[in-house]
This record gives sequence, C-alpha cells and structure tokens, in this order.
Amino acid sequence: MAPPTKRRKNGTVEVVFDPSARVEYLTGFHKRKLQRIKHAREEAAKREKSERATERKRLRELRKEELKSHVEAVNALLRQQVDRDKSDNSGGEEDDDDEQEWAGLGDLGDDKPAPIDHEDEYIDEDRYTTVTIESIDITKSGLYNSTLADSGPEERGSVSIDAATTKEKGISAGKRADGRLLSTKEKPSTKPKAKKKFRYLSKGDRKVARMKERLGNKAKAKARRE
Repeated sequence: MAPPTKRRKNGTVEVVFDPSARVEYLTGFHKRKLQRIKHAREEAAKREKSERATERKRLRELRKEELKSHVEAVNALLRQQVDRDKSDNSGGEEDDDDEQEWAGLGDLGDDKPAPIDHEDEYIDEDRYTTVTIESIDITKSGLYNSTLADSGPEERGSVSIDAATTKEKGISAGKRADGRLLSTKEKPSTKPKAKKKFRYLSKGDRKVARMKERLGNKAKAKARRE
C-alpha cells in the first residue's frame, strides 16, 4: 500500500515595501518626461541624418547619369564633325585643279597721295606764325621735293637740301623737322619756389595780435554805428 501523499504547504507571499523607490517614483515624473524628450530628439536627429545621406547619394547618382549622357552627346557631335571634315577634305582635293591661285594684292604704288604744298597761318594771342607745308621724299643722298620729282636734274639739284638746313628752316617757320607745330608759349620756369618759413608765435606775440584784433573790431563797430 502506497504511503499517503504529503500536502504541499504554500508559503505566504511577502511584499517588501521600499520607501526610497516610492519617493523616486513619486518625485520623478518631470525627470522622466525630460528623458523621453531628449530620447525623441536624438532619434529625430539620427533619422534626419540618415535621410540627408540617402538624398546626397541619390543626387550623386543622378549627376553621374547626367554627366554620362552629356559625354555621350558630346562624343556623338565630335564624331559627326570629324566625319564632316573628312568628307570636306576629300571633296576639296578633287576641286583643287579647278581653283585659281590668288595673285595677291595689286600694285598699290600708283595710288600715291597728291603732293601737299600750301601755307597755314596761326595766331596765338599776340604772336603770328606762318607755316609752309611741302611734300618731300627721303633718300640716301638727301631730301627732295616731290612736286619737282619729274623735273630735270638741275631743278632737282636746286631743291635738294641738307637735313640740318631743313631742321633750321622748320624751326624758323614755327614747326619741327617732322612737320609738327612748335608751341609758341613760354615754358614755365623749372626753378622751385622758395617755401615760406613758418614761425610759431610766442605767448607775448599772440597776446599783442589779439589786442590789435580787438581794437580793430571795436573801431569797425564804432564806424558802423556812426
């Protein structure tokens, strides 16, 4: 015969009261709220950072595709241009025999300007200047008047002049040897003006100057009243 079963004794449940935990729970509502807000902000920052990274990656891929398509379009245009140049070169070689060579510019020596031979008069204040302008040709042997270029050797020899004589004539006529007018105004003096020395007045000199100024002001006021 089996032994009788023993009844299990259920132990009593003991509830331990912790005063410090109770105080922390009752006084920690605001603290736990701040922690939840901080945690939410951290999660939002992480989510925003991840979204920015994803957007940057998408933009990089898009730009890469655009660059690739642009390069392909440029290469296609270059290939078309090269093919067109090749066709033009091949066509140009066939037409070389039919083209005439360019002879260049014609002889422009016949279109020489007409010789200049006249006089100009200039008046500057009280000065009167007469300038004679002549057309001359410069050669190794001297200067010749172009108006008598077709004359005989005797006449050409008579108008041949020395460079020094031409310079003196130009200066006496009121112009340079190269035809430019000389200025008839007198050149300003290059000597620097002496600077006026500055002298500081003494205390007595300033007092005397103020007294003179006051006396002069009084005299002027008296004259106005009269």
